[in-house]
Amino acid sequence: MNQIQDWNQRKHEIGMAFRKCPHLPGEADAKAYEALLTQMGISSRRDMSILVSIVQDVVMMARREERPTAPLDAFGDWLRIKLVE
Repeated sequence: MNQIQDWNQRKHEIGMAFRKCPHLPGEADAKAYEALLTQMGISSRRDMSILVSIVQDVVMMARREERPTAPLDAFGDWLRIKLVE
C-alpha cells in the first residue's frame, strides 16, 4: 500500500514538473531531453517509468483533442529507449 502512495505522490510531482517545463523540441534532440530530465529532477529508473506513463497520458489526451503529438511521440520514444539502456 505504501509503495502505491509513494508512486502516486511521485507521479504528481513529476507531472507538475513536466507541465512547468519549456516546450519540447519539434524534432528529437537528446541534449534537450537530457536537460529536461535534469530540470524535472528525474534521477532514477522509477522516475523515468513514471515520466513515460505521464507522457503516454498526455499523448492520448492530445490525440482525443486532435492536437499534434509529434514532439510528444519523439520524446516518449526517446524515454522508452533510455529506460532500457
